[in-house]
Amino acid sequence: MSAAPIGSQTANIAMTAGMPPKHVSRTRRATFFSLVGLGTIVGAWLSYIFLSENGMRISEWALLFVFIPLYYQLNVGFWTALFGVWLMNRPKPDPLNLWLSLSADDYEQPITASTAIIMPVFNEDVTRVYEGLRSIYLSLEATGQSKHFDFFILSDSDKASQWIEEETAWLELCRQLKAFGRIFYRRRRKQINRKSGNVSDFCRRWGKRYRYMVVLDADSLMSGALLTSMVRIMEKNPGIGIVQTFPKQIAADTLLGRVMQFAQALYGPPFMAGLDYWQCGEANFWGHNAILRLAPFIEHCALPPLPENAPFGGHILSHDFVEAALMRKAGYAVRLLPTTRGSYEEGPPTLVDMLKRDRRWCQGNIQHFWLLFAKGWHPMSRINFLHGILSYVSSLLWFLFLVLATLLAATPTPHVQPQAILAEHILLGVTAMLIFLPKTVILLDEVITGRMFKPLRLRFLTAFSSLMDTVVFTLMAPVLMIFHSRFVVYTVIGKSVSWVTQRRKIDGGVNWSEIIFTFLSVTLLGIAWAVIGWYVSTKFLIWISPILFSLAISILMAAMVSSSRSGRRLGLFLTPEEHEPPTVLKTMQQNLEEIKDRIPLSPELERHYGLMQVCLDPYVNGLHVSLLRRRRTIGVSDTYLKEISHRLITQGPQSLNAQELKALMHDTDIVTNLHYRIWSAADHELAPFWATAIRQYNLASTSPFAHTLAKQELEPAATL
Repeated sequence: MSAAPIGSQTANIAMTAGMPPKHVSRTRRATFFSLVGLGTIVGAWLSYIFLSENGMRISEWALLFVFIPLYYQLNVGFWTALFGVWLMNRPKPDPLNLWLSLSADDYEQPITASTAIIMPVFNEDVTRVYEGLRSIYLSLEATGQSKHFDFFILSDSDKASQWIEEETAWLELCRQLKAFGRIFYRRRRKQINRKSGNVSDFCRRWGKRYRYMVVLDADSLMSGALLTSMVRIMEKNPGIGIVQTFPKQIAADTLLGRVMQFAQALYGPPFMAGLDYWQCGEANFWGHNAILRLAPFIEHCALPPLPENAPFGGHILSHDFVEAALMRKAGYAVRLLPTTRGSYEEGPPTLVDMLKRDRRWCQGNIQHFWLLFAKGWHPMSRINFLHGILSYVSSLLWFLFLVLATLLAATPTPHVQPQAILAEHILLGVTAMLIFLPKTVILLDEVITGRMFKPLRLRFLTAFSSLMDTVVFTLMAPVLMIFHSRFVVYTVIGKSVSWVTQRRKIDGGVNWSEIIFTFLSVTLLGIAWAVIGWYVSTKFLIWISPILFSLAISILMAAMVSSSRSGRRLGLFLTPEEHEPPTVLKTMQQNLEEIKDRIPLSPELERHYGLMQVCLDPYVNGLHVSLLRRRRTIGVSDTYLKEISHRLITQGPQSLNAQELKALMHDTDIVTNLHYRIWSAADHELAPFWATAIRQYNLASTSPFAHTLAKQELEPAATL
């Protein structure tokens, strides 16, 4: 007797299944926020006792004012970590753990629910995007449940060459995997509302065909086993609108990247468990590596425009928090799924790249200020918004705290009463405990249980790596404080950010000019502050010296963490994914290695490879024209298009800007005509670029479609 499809049982399950019981949520939050509140009050009280010994001056009131939210945030992190460690070690599993909603029989039942796996891209590395997609596809095929999963590459790329490469890679991937009708490619002509607009466009066009949608980033990687389990969990819990996994960082090759992915692997699971403890059914959506119930998402989660203009208002940048709040407002739970394997992403390779990413996130989170006071939110959604805002504003508060501390040190008042001195000592001790105890407890848990690594040698290497990552993060923290403070101020005064592609790999070595240009002001600030501290008092200078030292060496530190000398050879910062790569990651890495062996073209030809393909190769030309929509109305004249196409042929692509190249590629007649004119032109009529391209193009690839992908003819079932 064959097992019943899991989707057929959904009608018999309570529609609230998956929503944690209210009494459990209330008890957990009452416990958590009582401890956080108590810790904050005690810290504020101790601080007040110390500061008020000789009466409270304005500067001391200001110091206390910025101290309280900082201490609140410290307490939130402290108790989240401790509750997470407790959940992971309690004798019985957490009854709210979503994995418990699946029985052994559920894994045997076929999946019938239709699921769209979407990957929005914007000028991303085409090879990485498609090889990641290939690995996910093959992993899903290996589960035997892939029939109801479709893949969508949703492109917003505005570089002409990138656009053509995406099209050819899509065709080649479909051909290799025999996946026509399963993997789709769509490019938007107008990139309205960035990623959230891209996803909304998909929902409008195809959303009603699918019950669920899995959202991936361009650097996401997910295993088929996890994807099918997520669908099964959604089927068994109709009350859930979004399930967010914990994406672990992978594939880092710089010191910063490896330290970040190590810290995430070690400290991430307890923090994730702790968040799940108190967020319950009102968790956050992080924008990717998550599954969404499409019908309520389409009906209830359209993003509202914010009052005022960008950067403080306008289009919502950090859409994911808002979509989670809207889903909860519609009555559906947003849940975290504790996962240690199967969900991955990549991180920024250098400190400069990390700051560029943080600049966008900062503006997006501060925009949520407007939403704090909107009607209808669940109280936990407001707290989630507040925590997002505090994650960046706290840097500015910390900076103000240090400035005020410098001012008070320059105008000292004696502290002689035993009560004030005792309060100061207790406050310092408690603060140190809040900062360092969670990491110590998590590290002890790993050493004792071997959650990441069973061999004792690797556990001790993990302990040593943890000490080293503490050094790296201690050096980086003051520098991040300065930049995050600057980002907050930029946002408040109206300096918006542009939409740029995130870099995930470094090309070449350390870029010293970029680092010096970025961090010189921070170094000068650290030196100037140290001089002021010297004049204020020696005791104060010693107290603040760790922070000033980090600022003063920020250039060297940024260069050091951007280096490829990452301790891998010594076994430092090792993660389970590096020690024993999962199949989905191993498949992708093997294919990426194969592509590195391809015959390289000159940098100029590589930069315009897609453009070169569409002009020279009849197959690529035909593919591109077939995917274009016929122009209904045009924003440019035929005369203008003929002029710039003539310039492209006679002067090369470097003579046209991005908008001109894009305009050419949107016109079917022009694209077709370019191919004919280049091949029929005399040598003296062509730019040197085309003469070189004609000579070298056939060397690049035996197949016009295979330059960006591994050249494989794979039988999916036999590869895993």
